[in-house]
Amino acid sequence: MIRKAHRTDEQTSDTVVEVGDVRFGADPFPVIAGPCTIESEQQIHELARQVAEAGARVLRGNSVATMVGGPYGFQGLGLAGVRMLADAGAEAGLPVVTQIAEPRDAEAVAAHVDMLEIGSGNMQNFELLKAVGQTGLPVLLKRSPSATFDEWLWAAEYVLAEGNDKVVLCERGIRAFEKSDTLDIAAVPTVKESSHLPVLVFPSHAVTDRGSVRALSLAAQGVGADGLVIEVHPDPDGATSNDVGQLAPGGFDELMAALGINRLRGQVDLIDRDVVRMLARRRAITARIGRVKADRGMPVQVPTREGELLEVVKEEAKLQGLGEDYISSLFEIVLADSRAAQRRERGEDV
Repeated sequence: MIRKAHRTDEQTSDTVVEVGDVRFGADPFPVIAGPCTIESEQQIHELARQVAEAGARVLRGNSVATMVGGPYGFQGLGLAGVRMLADAGAEAGLPVVTQIAEPRDAEAVAAHVDMLEIGSGNMQNFELLKAVGQTGLPVLLKRSPSATFDEWLWAAEYVLAEGNDKVVLCERGIRAFEKSDTLDIAAVPTVKESSHLPVLVFPSHAVTDRGSVRALSLAAQGVGADGLVIEVHPDPDGATSNDVGQLAPGGFDELMAALGINRLRGQVDLIDRDVVRMLARRRAITARIGRVKADRGMPVQVPTREGELLEVVKEEAKLQGLGEDYISSLFEIVLADSRAAQRRERGEDV
């Protein structure tokens, strides 16, 4: 069944979109970062290391720059730039996303990246939306400066209609009375009420000075956005595009600190998720053991087996420099959960 971008009676839970090991809509405020446009191999590799060290979870860089200076400005490095991005992301340990402008390029670009971005100027390029939907990759869909919420969600429908429900919405500013676009921060809670898709905020193109990026980023975090897209450049004033809204690496470090995000915290989050997954796997296995015990007329609790297990984990705790009492207390809870799971398998009261 094709899912809809609009929330329905059938789609009440929020969608989680996985990009590499990042889960938009579930992880605590992941940040996508990188240059507006990839300018050289050295640039993207240096920035990949820097944003990864600061705590970014996804590397971004565009290899097309059709809006920069019209037909006379820098047009990007094309597929060569995409390959540079992929190599830089692999070196830094980050999944990568890049913008795509032509339906004919969808398969070639998709072969190198983890996510495809639809720029605001292409939000209603329906053939392009169909093409990226058909790749099966996650899609970052920017809102057009003149689009209503419904028009934005209907654009997402073109991707979902291809059987691809891995869409992340991105608010990047709307056309108002000012010279630059105005970030519609109210769009975040409004769209999250009417759609189950994750919503990111991209402040870098909705500022008249880069000092405002921090304030808008904190505002996005405050209104419940599912993450950010931030442009970073080694020399923002000399950038080929968006010299106003890109942060220098030092400024990005400061922003991440203000957001309460750093690389070590991100690593802890990943470990915690792995612990939960391992506990879920353990429970599933012990439930199967419970069925075997029931078939053989064995009791749920076997004290000698539990005693042996506790001795094993306490010995491992010693080797790992952990307190034996701490591990014993933890596994008493784990064992109690396993017994409860086995009793449920038998249809007994827990």
